[in-house]
Amino acid sequence: MKKVVLFAIAIVLVLVSSTYLYSLEKADAAEAPKDYTKPKAQFFCGFCHILTYPRVIEKAYKTWKAGKHSAKDIGCKRCHYPPETLDFKLPEHKKIPKDKREASKNMSEEEFMRTELEVLSRLITVMNMGEMVVRTRPRIDDRSCTASECHPTTGKGKEGEYWTKKIEFAEYERIDKSKAVVPYVHKTHFDREKYVEGQEMHCTTCHQHETAKKHFEVSIDKCFLCHFKNLELNAGRSKCSLCHEVPTRPLQTQKTEDSDNPDEKPITHKLLEEKKVACMSCHLQLKRGNGEVREKNCLDCHENEEPVMKEVFNKKLMHEKHVAEQNAHCFNCHDPVEHKEADYIDAAMGQCKTCHPDHHRYQKKIIAGTGGIGTKKDYPIRHFNVKVSCFACHTQDDYGLKGVQAWKGDPAKCAGCHTEDEKKLVKKWKTDIIDVLDEAREIEQEAINAISAAQGRVTDDIIRNAKAMVTEGQENIKIVVAGGGVHNKKYAVLLLDIAMEKFDEAIAALE
Repeated sequence: MKKVVLFAIAIVLVLVSSTYLYSLEKADAAEAPKDYTKPKAQFFCGFCHILTYPRVIEKAYKTWKAGKHSAKDIGCKRCHYPPETLDFKLPEHKKIPKDKREASKNMSEEEFMRTELEVLSRLITVMNMGEMVVRTRPRIDDRSCTASECHPTTGKGKEGEYWTKKIEFAEYERIDKSKAVVPYVHKTHFDREKYVEGQEMHCTTCHQHETAKKHFEVSIDKCFLCHFKNLELNAGRSKCSLCHEVPTRPLQTQKTEDSDNPDEKPITHKLLEEKKVACMSCHLQLKRGNGEVREKNCLDCHENEEPVMKEVFNKKLMHEKHVAEQNAHCFNCHDPVEHKEADYIDAAMGQCKTCHPDHHRYQKKIIAGTGGIGTKKDYPIRHFNVKVSCFACHTQDDYGLKGVQAWKGDPAKCAGCHTEDEKKLVKKWKTDIIDVLDEAREIEQEAINAISAAQGRVTDDIIRNAKAMVTEGQENIKIVVAGGGVHNKKYAVLLLDIAMEKFDEAIAALE
């Protein structure tokens, strides 16, 4: 009785699978020209996937049909199933027969029916799933691609030329509107010395099913991620000449003979390279983003558990598990890196820290009451302890001397938390600090003059010691100038007092 039930279910499954495959073949026949012979549907794939994800497989089938592999009668099995002469690298496929003859040869009738039942159990769960449901990517063994009759890595013969040949991968337009191409060589990209730590390059690292237009294609965004991640323009694997032919035409539009200097040479990229002018001087806007890895991306596939999340930034392990084992797309983990023309001034302005590293470090120090020289403990303002941010006071739209827009502090905001009298204190604090600061500046200058006058009169050690004390006092003054009495008056006065003591000590040492 048990066998009868299993057999009946197996028959139903085969009928459903056959009906579905037949519907695909019938649709193809209606669309195809009369002289077109469609490759037979693959028993191997239909064994599980046709039943499990019919809509998804149908889309994959149609994109395959529209590509070169279909025209050459290269079916699913040739790519998705490892060469039978080699060991399996897809353990989940080991037990699946490639055709009905092999199924009857290597499996008992009951084993075959049980396998079909496994398919049925998955069918019940996922038959109605939409296309947005997360599914494990199919793994393609590299040896399926590099078989002798397909794309061998010998570099010899018509089939092997792809390995060493310069392929015109992409076309772009130069500033002068002329066209140029980006070449690609497969062999170069499989050089193990160039692999990222933990990475293992596969054919599907680049060739993947990206859109509904093609069964597999190469996303140029992946090129940018690999070539620019953690690098500036023209450094290492981001070297411009790897992809671009460096222009030889002069950059000036005017004729050099019109110049007042007859010895002036035309400015070319070659000249700039010889003079070691950085590419980022003119091309900073061509790279945006750094391919960051964000922890939240992990939660798309993994549960939020400590063993998983603590290894997020273990580069070697992440590449071993996701790239080498072909378990993820690059952008499942990384943000994209853009490589295209943009507004070059906006790009430069967005790199504030290039010219202004830690721009507000002295403001942070005086608010926290730390970083000064000669203090025995920290003296934070009360606002610091309750985490009052800059935007509590800086609310007025204002412009600096150079026209730079900045939010100015508004004394009226003090009354929002304190009394009306607090607004008047702001002006007094500023005045008080300016008076003490002027006094400190006078003593500072006296110390500098004393050092100059002592040259040749006292030993070099005494001069060095005096200069060190003046430098320490000047560091305290920098903090006060940046923060002033408004940000932390008590600490500002303390720093100025210590600075004046340092200057006096330097003068005394020289005398």
